[in-house]
Amino acid sequence: MPGVNVLIPGLRTSTPAVSVSAVVLDYGNVLYAWEPIASVAGYVSADAWEGFVVDGGFLTWNERLDLGEPFEQVLADCIRAHPDRPDWAEILSLYRQRFAASLTGPVPGMADLLDDLLEEGVALYGLTNFDAATFEAARLLVPQLERFVGIVVSGREHLAKPDAAVFELLLERYRLQASSTLFIDDSAVNIEAAGRLGLRTHRFTGSGRLRAELIALGLLPTPGRR
Repeated sequence: MPGVNVLIPGLRTSTPAVSVSAVVLDYGNVLYAWEPIASVAGYVSADAWEGFVVDGGFLTWNERLDLGEPFEQVLADCIRAHPDRPDWAEILSLYRQRFAASLTGPVPGMADLLDDLLEEGVALYGLTNFDAATFEAARLLVPQLERFVGIVVSGREHLAKPDAAVFELLLERYRLQASSTLFIDDSAVNIEAAGRLGLRTHRFTGSGRLRAELIALGLLPTPGRR
């Protein structure tokens, strides 16, 4: 039977030459689940939502909100871009109004993992693409964020992942060394961007695999060895 590590590609088990002194975590789908369709469920059909995502440019409009553009401007541009589809502007408005419903629950295992890291004295930071206006309510859903050393929110900075500038801002603001900073995100594009700047990276697929890597890095104790 092959070893466990063979079955989990990319899982590191060797002790790194440079130890990790800071951990940076994404918010959406790492700490808390984000499912945009949940905000319009019961108001808009799944087919209508998918049409807006694929043909109406939802992701583009959302990226502009993440960059801190005023919603009124984004909505006006959506209306101008698709004068024959007023329903898409209505869906975008509904998504914004009911944004809280798109945050569908804690990512399993991550609350305990954050508690364990904080108990070990690991310095935690946040780096999230998030509309500044909606982040203040969202942060309350993860109470451990109040104990993070700092959080960079794209909508406040008008910079968003995967732009190298937002990673550089994080490193400079908190005086972090890229080689000793572990960045955790569910997006492959963001992970690649961070890696190009020399940050250590972990592509998030679940709390179990992340816990295994944090133990391998020495940030969490091996079970039974406290």
